[in-house]
Amino acid sequence: MAQINSAFETLIDPVRRMEYDSSLNGGVVLDPTPDARQSRNPDAVRVRIKHRLRNHRTPIYSIAFERRSGSMLSSSFDNELIWWDPWTGLVQRRLKLEGGVVSTVQPLGPDEAVVAGCSESVLSVWRIEGDSPQVSSQPLDWACCVRLAPSGKRVLTGSVNRLVRVSNLETGLEEVATTEHGESVTSVAWSSDGRLFVTGSADATAKLWRAADGVHLHTFTNVRSTVSALCFSPDSKYLAVAAVDLSIRIFRLSDYHLVKTFFGHEKPIEALAFHPASWLLASAGRDGCVGIFDVASGLGHGKIEASHLPLATIAFSPDGRLLAAGGLDKVLRVWDLSLRT
Repeated sequence: MAQINSAFETLIDPVRRMEYDSSLNGGVVLDPTPDARQSRNPDAVRVRIKHRLRNHRTPIYSIAFERRSGSMLSSSFDNELIWWDPWTGLVQRRLKLEGGVVSTVQPLGPDEAVVAGCSESVLSVWRIEGDSPQVSSQPLDWACCVRLAPSGKRVLTGSVNRLVRVSNLETGLEEVATTEHGESVTSVAWSSDGRLFVTGSADATAKLWRAADGVHLHTFTNVRSTVSALCFSPDSKYLAVAAVDLSIRIFRLSDYHLVKTFFGHEKPIEALAFHPASWLLASAGRDGCVGIFDVASGLGHGKIEASHLPLATIAFSPDGRLLAAGGLDKVLRVWDLSLRT
């Protein structure tokens, strides 16, 4: 009888039924609208390893591409930054920072970047122009996630004590401070235009905010478990939410509707990245695997068993032709992408 009751609860709940259908559909749930059923060729994505770069001496925490030049910037546990030519795999520049921990990087130009991280209740932000990094620090109680705005002018943090804070790095002023989540804030992300940000929590929700004034726009409740990673599509049409139940849920931002649910990882997902064209999503997990999913059609394009150790970060190049990931094994992997429509 208990099993019958559980099955009935699943059938009458549209979200639970979608998740159950996903388990029968190879880890993918399709939105039942006609547009979502127009799927691409399952072989539309070809992935080939291009580089295995072993220049970092400690685990890799963050990877990002500079939009104009396409150069790649990575950071590691020992606070070393490395600038790369992603096509040749050659190191262009190395820089070791003192103090704090670097967990997120935002390249702004060939020799310019803003990087940040939290350690021992202190938020540290470095402004790098040429060979002269300038660091600023401020107290922040038990922050566990940090992200820089695309402009590099603001920093978003989430903490164990539920505090979400946005600080202006140019003025030093606190622009947003709220504790609306019920439990610890576990992940944060900015939209590509910097107009929106999202926060995820151990309370199994993700909250969408307007960056200009900190107005709370919506709470996504169909998450089921602690949020582990967040990502906006570049066109701001979709929000991807990964949770510790190994799911990736895709929400449409025009109406906040849950349109897809993906599964595929065997351990929690640490990072998400959208392709510049917004229809392809990549994930990196503690299982050492990279997942590739077609958000528009709901197709899964496979899983790359990249490492025997957890992956922590993943990113697409600005032209969408390269995918890079790194993690605890200290190897920065770069793949060539060939997309067929």
